[in-house]
Amino acid sequence: VRRVTAVLNVKSNMTADGGRGYKLHIGRSSGETHEEDFDYVVVATGMYGWPPYIPRVRGQDDFEGLITHSNMFHDAAVCDGKKVVVIGGGKSAIDNAVSAGKHGESSTLVFRSAHWPVPRHLANLVPFKWGTYSRFGHFMLPTHYDVSNISWYMHSLLSPVKWGWWRIVETMFRLQFRLPEELTPTTPIEHDVFTGGQIITYEFRDMVRDGKVAAKKGALKKFTKNGVVLTDGTELEADIVLFGTGFTKDYGILDRLLQNKLNKENDGLYLYRNVIPPRLPDIAFVGAEVSTFNNILTHGLQAEWLARVLDGEVKLPSPGSMAQFLEREQAWKRTWMPATSARASIMQLHMMKYHDQLVKDMGESHLRKGWNVLAEIFSPYCAADYRSMFTRSTK
Repeated sequence: VRRVTAVLNVKSNMTADGGRGYKLHIGRSSGETHEEDFDYVVVATGMYGWPPYIPRVRGQDDFEGLITHSNMFHDAAVCDGKKVVVIGGGKSAIDNAVSAGKHGESSTLVFRSAHWPVPRHLANLVPFKWGTYSRFGHFMLPTHYDVSNISWYMHSLLSPVKWGWWRIVETMFRLQFRLPEELTPTTPIEHDVFTGGQIITYEFRDMVRDGKVAAKKGALKKFTKNGVVLTDGTELEADIVLFGTGFTKDYGILDRLLQNKLNKENDGLYLYRNVIPPRLPDIAFVGAEVSTFNNILTHGLQAEWLARVLDGEVKLPSPGSMAQFLEREQAWKRTWMPATSARASIMQLHMMKYHDQLVKDMGESHLRKGWNVLAEIFSPYCAADYRSMFTRSTK
């Protein structure tokens, strides 16, 4: 392990006569740089890296206050006595609006569209994971593409039941969070949770009710010297404008040739099993191009899967077969999943099926609850169910 070391650039060593591997340009904090050759490269830089996304808005340079991003909002004391406007509708934006409401003179959340909040306990009784991390919960989601014909038929036959199930869930969440009309999403919850998902407490709800946080649906039009103007003409005074607008994926560490072979789409980077780029040999992404509701477990399974690939225990399909697999996944996601720049990486509650795919590839049983059929159907899955896969003896 090399600490305080950065990879500045990755170039291919592939040649026409069969040469493979990569040349890495490596730098240290001292300013010293050098190049080294490696046979295999694993990118494990995380799903949300750098740089943070702050959109350019007219008049931004004229604003006399502070413009920052949720990624750099580490101390809420900076809001003391300040008027704060938070831009965004995701979990980070909501958390920032709550923090600003506790410390600032005022806190206003400006969002384009509302998203469904998800409580930690359904009906204030049942832990969230019991309704979603189980095979029953997964069955109620939009049908996964990688199912048998019989399973597809059953999903189609029960689609009215699944539709009714989610309308009941929406009603329950509206009551739990006491959502006013302007904070009630229009996107069905079974689709909206695939935009990121917001497992939150009632703090935001209560602070909006008590007037400590204001929530305004709209979009930013321009900055003024002392605040912002929204597209509907609303003017908001601000000392701090805080963007909770996510991150921009940057593959600049790879040289231009490698970036072209990644074949990145407008909705993200599609990889076989969210790990392997079909057109690039000897490179993999672990924990960098996938998002689920249990990322720690997902990344662990990815790492174990890749280890077995490198050990020769898991045989990869041909590049052409992997490309065909990704075409099916693209078509499936693009028919129903909300369009985002990271849609390729989004698994969220479909993590059950994704984990099953990885486990089956490794030659292990994807049914991890033993002989207890009811537990297999209704009990939530967790890391403990996969313990034996991580503690197996190696050759």
